[in-house]
Amino acid sequence: MKLEMPKYHHPDFEQDFLKQAPNAKLEEVQRDGISPRHYHALSIYPEYFKINGKWVLAEQSRMDTVCVARDTPGEERVEIVEFRNLKKGDKVVIGRTEDASEGIYVWTNGFNEESSESDTFAFRAGRSRETAFSVDYDTLYDVLRHEKENNGYVTMIVGTAVALDRDSRMALEHLIRAGYVQAIFCGTETAAFDLERGIYGTTWGQTSFKKEQNTTRMMYSVINKARRYGSTKALVESGEVKDGFIKACVEMDVPFVLSGTIRDRYGLPETINNVYTAQNTMRSHAKKTSTMIMVGAILFTIATGNMTPSYNTFDGVVRPVYLYTIDIQEFAVNKLADRGTLTAVSIVTNAQDFLRNVDRALNS
Repeated sequence: MKLEMPKYHHPDFEQDFLKQAPNAKLEEVQRDGISPRHYHALSIYPEYFKINGKWVLAEQSRMDTVCVARDTPGEERVEIVEFRNLKKGDKVVIGRTEDASEGIYVWTNGFNEESSESDTFAFRAGRSRETAFSVDYDTLYDVLRHEKENNGYVTMIVGTAVALDRDSRMALEHLIRAGYVQAIFCGTETAAFDLERGIYGTTWGQTSFKKEQNTTRMMYSVINKARRYGSTKALVESGEVKDGFIKACVEMDVPFVLSGTIRDRYGLPETINNVYTAQNTMRSHAKKTSTMIMVGAILFTIATGNMTPSYNTFDGVVRPVYLYTIDIQEFAVNKLADRGTLTAVSIVTNAQDFLRNVDRALNS
């Protein structure tokens, strides 16, 4: 079944309350990285700001950001900026209301069907282990086929559960090689475990979970190798890595972002240990992502979900950004919604089964 992308429609700006609304109040930043008081904090939903009498849509509205207005007559636009990236002289939108009374309007009906009888555009909430997820899988398959056919940008966040299972590693490798994935986010250990399996054929130092003690010796050996070669790319190109999704990323020129954490003991050469640099790198992909799939990595999932808008503009067309969060724990998938990312479809299952299902559906 071919996916029909929901069409976006703007508010009716001829409504009196929008026509009569004042311009948004702007206040200049006095010092880099310090916002004026009473700043307007953005949400994941489409937001409009009245600048010089014109309603301007904030593209890529996302959480934990403020709106900086560019009010040159005839060139009105707004930029979404993290607090730490504010610069002296930036004009920040001031106001805490969302009903246009302060020149700020949050619009949650942009993807609604025109007919009042149609369902509103909203991914379903309140998922649990009793939920039947077959329809969600079918929709996801259609979404991924659409992205591949239309040069979409699919970002996947993966946790160690993916790297520790042979079949899920291979499933993710197949998806990357088939062109269904454009970027990967994960931690050092996830990447290192995948490389360990690809070099030594072991997982956590084990050839079998029945006979041997868990050990990280082989993982550290992999990291040593990558450092000796100078990069993970050079390690892969050496021929030592036989398979796996990191090898696929290198060979298919798919970027992988390894963000360091306080728990890291030893990192691959590409591990980004500065948290702001890691955020900026992740955001550079999130800003152009059209579908985000977060699998078995709760902390990276929350971080990525909060920096990803529910909509974006591609080639001048406003469309939804599809978000999926997959974890075996309901707690994990619900945690993202608790932090304001309300549009993610949650699927309660283990990472291995999920990836195998997607691979079979798209590549068989």
